Amino acid sequence: MTSTHGATNHQVSIQMERIEMRIIDAHVHTWTRAIISQKDIDARKIAAERDGTTPLLDSPVAALKEAMKGASIEKAVILPIDSGLNQDMPLSLRKKTDWHVEEIAGESNLATFVGIDPRRGKEGIEELERAVTEKGCIGWKMYPPNGFYPDSDEFYPYYEKATELNIPIVIHQGFTSRFKHVKYAQPVYVDKVAADFPQLKIVLAHAGTPWVEEALMVSAKNPNVSVDVSGWQLFASRAPMKLYQMILDAKMSRVFPMRMIWGSDYPLFEHIMPLKKWASFFALLQIPDSLTEIGYDQVTREEIEYVMWRNAARIIFGERD
Repeated sequence: MTSTHGATNHQVSIQMERIEMRIIDAHVHTWTRAIISQKDIDARKIAAERDGTTPLLDSPVAALKEAMKGASIEKAVILPIDSGLNQDMPLSLRKKTDWHVEEIAGESNLATFVGIDPRRGKEGIEELERAVTEKGCIGWKMYPPNGFYPDSDEFYPYYEKATELNIPIVIHQGFTSRFKHVKYAQPVYVDKVAADFPQLKIVLAHAGTPWVEEALMVSAKNPNVSVDVSGWQLFASRAPMKLYQMILDAKMSRVFPMRMIWGSDYPLFEHIMPLKKWASFFALLQIPDSLTEIGYDQVTREEIEYVMWRNAARIIFGERD
């Protein structure tokens, strides 16, 4: 690449190049208005009004497949959310699991987690086991903003079961939608879980935004904790230096490259940076000269490959590196 102090402009000029690299999107969502609550519909309308966009009330798997094709994404992981304990949901927990499993039937490049609120007790543990052993779900998505701190001792049977099943947990961190509670989504509340269950594979979604330093600290301290970069399209498009600094901080703490996972949060940031552009931005990412000239190391293609696919292949899909 041509050396430039304006790496942001350079990134813009190359963002639509073809990417000669495997890509796994480890954080996507699908739904239709038939399976989400009225509160979720209202929250999406509020978010759309704030962003000046049209409310996204349907995100079918067909749209995801089309976006993946355009972005040359090999695999994607769907992360359902269980909001059934604080909202009136159209489907039961079990039926919602089955809905997500059935929507990707026959799709070899798509996989789904199961979404379970651990406050469900025995019912939830039984559904976790059924989802994994009978329905083919490959992990558990946890959403603390629905009203709980993940390090409560009462949830330890879930972590024991997830360890037994040898599945990863993706835990939402940071910013959330209008009718949920961000206070439950601080990375520090995952630290105790990670320390007490060292064999449990944990992914902190969104690199903890806005608690990025805290997320990196928890990950650096606990070798079983990774972070994903879904949602960072906002910074890539509007303040890329913040993204570069996060990567450099993660590199200094040895979270990057081996425990950072690429994802998009599709389709929630398509109005800010479409999937194809986000994939290109990160796959071709280089640190600006203004930062390398003051002592920071440049990232390498091999390091980016770990983020774009190798880590997800190992941590989420169980592939050998």
